[in-house]
Amino acid sequence: MRRDMAARHTLLGLLSWEPMHGYRLRQVAQAYAWIYPMTNASVYPALHELEADGFIEHDSEVHNGRARKVYRITDAGRVELSSWLTTAPDTESSVRDPLLLKVSMLGDSDLSNASGWLSATAGRIREEIEDTEQNLDHTTGGTGTQLAREYGLELLRLRLRLLDRVIEAGERPRSASLG
Repeated sequence: MRRDMAARHTLLGLLSWEPMHGYRLRQVAQAYAWIYPMTNASVYPALHELEADGFIEHDSEVHNGRARKVYRITDAGRVELSSWLTTAPDTESSVRDPLLLKVSMLGDSDLSNASGWLSATAGRIREEIEDTEQNLDHTTGGTGTQLAREYGLELLRLRLRLLDRVIEAGERPRSASLG
């Protein structure tokens, strides 16, 4: 079984801020989906692996009549996280962006036919920008976290500008260029 090291280290990083139960971890991790998406199904196996490796531990608590595990990072987990944070990534960065790929493949004849999903996507990005702007000052974590969130906000704005230009190009007469 291949371990998802980025997911494991993301969870360690989140738990270094404060102890959290699984559902809360999934909510907080969602704020980082633009950098590293994790499915709900990947969080719990990663938590079990981290616990088996001694990087986290849990206490059980009862909430609304149901037992849940509240995870916290151990000293060994802090050492592992620190090692990961202070070592350069193994791979070169690359952009894998299905939206950008699809937009780049749109021919002029497809632009007007794609206007529905383009407009819907632009609307979702506008909502995400608004949510991010409202929560930017409430970011848990340090300076790096804040700067990464600001970077993400700029990327969202850039995506929106791209989509607005593509939509505008689709509304122009066919002879007009993207110029």
